[in-house]
Amino acid sequence: MASSSTSRARPRASRATTCSTRSWPASTKPPSSRAERVSALADPLAFDAEFLRRLEVLNVVARKILQGSLRADRKSIRKGISAEFADHRAYVPGDDIRHVDWHLFGRLEELFLKLYREEENLHLSVLVDDSASMRFSPGEGPTTKLVYALQVAAALSYIGLSNMDAVNLIPFSSRLGEGRWRLKGRAQIHSLFDTLREWRERAGGETDLAAALTEFVKRERRRGVVVVLSDCFDLDGFRGGLKSLRYAKHEVYVLQLSDPLEREPPVRGDLRLVDAETGQAREVNVTDELRARYREAYEALFTSVERFCIQNEYGYSRAPTEVEFDELVLTILRRGGLVS
Repeated sequence: MASSSTSRARPRASRATTCSTRSWPASTKPPSSRAERVSALADPLAFDAEFLRRLEVLNVVARKILQGSLRADRKSIRKGISAEFADHRAYVPGDDIRHVDWHLFGRLEELFLKLYREEENLHLSVLVDDSASMRFSPGEGPTTKLVYALQVAAALSYIGLSNMDAVNLIPFSSRLGEGRWRLKGRAQIHSLFDTLREWRERAGGETDLAAALTEFVKRERRRGVVVVLSDCFDLDGFRGGLKSLRYAKHEVYVLQLSDPLEREPPVRGDLRLVDAETGQAREVNVTDELRARYREAYEALFTSVERFCIQNEYGYSRAPTEVEFDELVLTILRRGGLVS
């Protein structure tokens, strides 16, 4: 929905009823404690000392939660030279004869390969939807769903660079953007922050989750944990894209973003609604009945995404922007997310 001035939005569940507002009449803007906090902030992506302090608190908690899981998940049985023997398997033509167990051959007169247990690098990929619908800002202040997603991405990347072997941080809309690949070590964090600030200034486009995530699978051959930050308005593309990630044996976690004024736009009357990504416009008389239908369609979108994730064993959390970013990440970690 929208105010009398031109508005832009883009849930696809129902074109007629799921548009959201970009600007509200001043008299209808409800109070928002988070909006007040954000407006007091010169820049939510300043990544100042206070932001870093919050990240380090998160990291300390995350380390305790993740430590056991990482040790368990990072072990994989491979053939190779390592300190820890794991098992044998029968030799097949083409195997490296350097790994043949000749002592066993002497006893059984059959060729077997030694298998060893070695640590497998754990990779974290954070994919951020930076399409036009993510840049939609219905309220006052500098925050948008995209800005909130970038804060969450900063927190996840900080934890990843502190505890994991490599981090990919990549924007996408209709295709993958120019991201940061295979970052290692906490020394990378400040250049990563610079990258996140630059992404905020990029021009948003249409969303094609299927194309973007399929492109990611082609570029990233290593298995790992993939976190997708998106409003998931491209529902069909979302389903196809996640299946591509699962087919490539990635562990998938979805954070679906929403804005409180997008969920419950306080507008009525004759309005012109404009799709944030396609530019398509529609004249609408916003009645109480239409507002109710909008709320139902909006909630149905989120329910559909959540149900799809549960059915396919993907991790899922709603990410309302009124929740502080570190509270959201902490809740996810405590529920065992990201390292299921």
